[in-house]
Amino acid sequence: MPLNHPITSALLADPEIFQQNRLPFHAHFTDQTSLELPLTVSLDGEWNFCYAENLTAPFTDWDTLTVPGFIQMQSLQKPGQPYGAPHYVNTQYPWDGHEKLHPGQIPQDYNPIGEYQRSFTLPESWASCYLRLNGADSAAAVWCNGVYIGYTEDTFTPAEFDMTAAVHPGENTLTVQVYRFSSGSWLEDQDFWRMSGLFRSVELFTKPEIHLEDVFVKQDFAPDFSSATVTFDCKVSGAGTVSVVFDGEEQSAEVGEPAEYDSGVVFGKGESDPDVEEDVQDVSFTFTVEHPALWSAEQPNLYEAEIALLREGALVERTGLKVGLRKFELKDRQMLLNGQRIVFKGVNRHEWSCRTGRTVSREEMLWDVKNLKAHNVNAVRTSHYPDDPYFLQLCDEYGLYVIGETNLETHGTWQKLGADGSDEWTLPGARPEWRENVLARAEAMLERDKNHPAILIWSCGNESHGGKTLWEMSEYFRRTDPSRLVHYEGIFWNREYPATSDMESQMYTPVADIKKFLAEHPEKPFIMCEYSHAMGNGPGDLRDYWEVIEANDNFFGGCVWEFIDHSVAIGDKYGDPSFTYGGDFGDHPNDGNFCVDGLVYPDRRVHTGLEELKQAIMPVAVREVKPGTVAIKSRRYFKSMNDISMAWTVKVDGKAVKSGVHPNLDIAPEAEEVFEIVPENELPAHGTVTLDLSFRQNKPTEWADVGYEVGFAQFIYERAEKVKAAPALYPVELCENREEYTVTVGETVYKISKFSGMITDICDNGEHLITKPVVPQIWRAPTDNDRNVQWDWRNSSIHNAKVKCYSTEVVKADENEAVILSKISLAAAPNEVVLRADITYTVKYGMGIKIACDVKWNVQKKHYPRFGMRLTMPEGAEQMRYFGYGPNESYVDKRLASKLGEYKSTVTENYEPYVFPQENSSHWGCRWADVHTVAGHGFLFTSCEPFSFNASHFSPEQLTETRHHYELKREPETTVMLDMRMDGIGSNSCGPELAEKYRFNETEFSSSVTIKPVFAAEVNPYREAATEY
Repeated sequence: MPLNHPITSALLADPEIFQQNRLPFHAHFTDQTSLELPLTVSLDGEWNFCYAENLTAPFTDWDTLTVPGFIQMQSLQKPGQPYGAPHYVNTQYPWDGHEKLHPGQIPQDYNPIGEYQRSFTLPESWASCYLRLNGADSAAAVWCNGVYIGYTEDTFTPAEFDMTAAVHPGENTLTVQVYRFSSGSWLEDQDFWRMSGLFRSVELFTKPEIHLEDVFVKQDFAPDFSSATVTFDCKVSGAGTVSVVFDGEEQSAEVGEPAEYDSGVVFGKGESDPDVEEDVQDVSFTFTVEHPALWSAEQPNLYEAEIALLREGALVERTGLKVGLRKFELKDRQMLLNGQRIVFKGVNRHEWSCRTGRTVSREEMLWDVKNLKAHNVNAVRTSHYPDDPYFLQLCDEYGLYVIGETNLETHGTWQKLGADGSDEWTLPGARPEWRENVLARAEAMLERDKNHPAILIWSCGNESHGGKTLWEMSEYFRRTDPSRLVHYEGIFWNREYPATSDMESQMYTPVADIKKFLAEHPEKPFIMCEYSHAMGNGPGDLRDYWEVIEANDNFFGGCVWEFIDHSVAIGDKYGDPSFTYGGDFGDHPNDGNFCVDGLVYPDRRVHTGLEELKQAIMPVAVREVKPGTVAIKSRRYFKSMNDISMAWTVKVDGKAVKSGVHPNLDIAPEAEEVFEIVPENELPAHGTVTLDLSFRQNKPTEWADVGYEVGFAQFIYERAEKVKAAPALYPVELCENREEYTVTVGETVYKISKFSGMITDICDNGEHLITKPVVPQIWRAPTDNDRNVQWDWRNSSIHNAKVKCYSTEVVKADENEAVILSKISLAAAPNEVVLRADITYTVKYGMGIKIACDVKWNVQKKHYPRFGMRLTMPEGAEQMRYFGYGPNESYVDKRLASKLGEYKSTVTENYEPYVFPQENSSHWGCRWADVHTVAGHGFLFTSCEPFSFNASHFSPEQLTETRHHYELKREPETTVMLDMRMDGIGSNSCGPELAEKYRFNETEFSSSVTIKPVFAAEVNPYREAATEY
């Protein structure tokens, strides 16, 4: 069917034409029905589809695609990917490097058009017909029966059009063209996959003869919150009776007098106001609620309201609303909810599904909300655009504070290599041709979402520099909705209009700099809108941030970046999918795996990072008063702890000896109470003693069952005493030949090479327990948080340094012990010595072989990856145990979610499958560890000090060289790492450098580890760890 009024390149590029015939913005109604006729008809499902590379290219033959959905995500499932592929890029624009463009221009060669078409039959009872596109990326034009209906940009807010004049009885044809790039694309430079399509639902709707066009629920409170007044400001078209029922009271009014509907909507250049019915009337209803049940994240109380529209006494339309009563204000530089200071324990959340992109199912949204609540998160920033209304509805119902963010980011117009490179092309600034386009995005969001109690803050967008237009946006928010505050981080970069934001908002600021800023700039409350970049193995600095937050009343929290890895899944839908990132589809420019930066995996499995966050922000703070006695403080602000129990256990060397339960803590909000768990004189006097406290739900919630652990605490009392070794039953025998020393003790034989200075074989009871020499290891497969420092490490060849031996000699040899000294270096070339070490091997009966290292780095670095000993054990060495921090992976700065204990696992299970392979699954603070076969034969590892232990089927070399988890090849042998020193994790993938206290920066040190062949069932590892060597 030919289309009149075709869209031109000039229209797409013109920032002043961002909508045509788009109806006024209004509140989103989730529950609007009529007894007389169906008000909405969903057009979701299969649509006919064709595709063109640009405005002048021919269209393909007709195919079918699913709505809602992205063109490029569905293209991946078709042979040859006929409609292109997703494109991931962070701060650049996707056309950079292809066409040189300035704002006001769009790509000409590659600007794909997707044409959707389907038929529909107009319900006979409908006297009018409207279309709603809930999300179209990035621009869309609509035709009905070949007649042009309208045009819209702004990907993330609904666009409504009146099609009444174009429809006819019977079958009608609806056509929607979606354009990948438009002027709006300059305002949507978010850090995400660039795609296009009708990605949210499409629906037809009608308006009965009397219709609720809009409602804004407003509130006011008595100073002591003993009462509230609730006003429903309604806009109604048609004539009849409006009835509102709220809190058991009904009020009604007659409407019908003509009134001009001034929506305040901003229309594009050259466009007159669309046809808006002139019989829209404003009518308000005010109710008084005594002793209101207030809404908060802890107690998300919701009232139900019903707005009924009647004509001649007959019900024509009803609209149901859920109303949360709360007051959010800025007072004395603090954020107060219902008169009480609150703290945002938040995350940033991109909308994401690994199979469908930003088309997120209701089941996935519900999973997100439940898991956020289960992990103690109380706030979400909708980065960086308005989320699906259903997600906001869930936040209302389950209790999550929301920063509602405008669909605006212009990163690529001003930030160059992380620095401020703003110039005359920076958007929006004060450029008049972009002003209305930008302000309309704020209005569309506010009008749609204004009745959600969860939204406490409006955000002007993300990383769009500064200037007058953003200040005008903030003033629009304040003028239209004074019940909320306004956020904008960009004033950090441009302080020309500091009043744009009601709060000081920063990203990734080091903890020391935050302390300094808070001391010098107390004018505004402070928030970290992004911190602790959760990319790969991380974040490792959460506790440091929360210590500062808890110590400063005007620091009201922050939002970790970010909730979910936005990676695209390819491969077996029902098996083990392969997760991809930027560049995997030939997309250029790209930012690689920078999109894989979440607290949960792309398929919504939980990372260890989310467990760390859960523990950092758990609802209790615990401090020791004296051994066995603790003070427990509630971190809640509104709700008692009467739904939380405390189970406690005293363990000695990992074994429980006492336990009990406090079934109901019942601590008042922000109050502290002291509990004597165990009298100090009743704590065990010997061994490694731990007091474990587990805080659990004693009542079911919508996101957790009874018994669910919301957090834990542990106190450790080291009371282990050194014990003497057992008398020798066999002598130590040493012999040598030209190549090696051989040390024999009973059934155990150790061989040490004279040429390499390394242990080349350990044979016990006739079984060889290693397949490669035991060597020092100084390189770790870079974590995402090592992405910057790794290049400094590589420049000094730390990544490929090999052992060079200068001498190996016997220091002592008798029937009691053999001592051999090797002087070595690690170097990539003779003149590139990285490290020098004296390694002393000591063998005694019953004690295994002790490897003592005196180490001196030969290169100066801020910090180093690691130093430890590496073993390679034969296939079958699959069972592992350790007494250290587990069961999660743990590092010096990433161990909040781990506790000291004895853990059992398999080597296969001891692996965290990050999308981008990297160092993972080490266990910090081990007193001992072992790896053995099913028969129990293997090694026990101990040390003179706590060490980090790891066992894996993936070597550091393979993890370093492989780009995707799905490309890894499981190695049958087991690589064991015994790290005497290990660098911290941090969050430097997009954040501050690793804090000094977590750095491995000792240039000289001494340490040791002992390797003993054992049968696991025949050895007491705690006694072995305590035995004096």
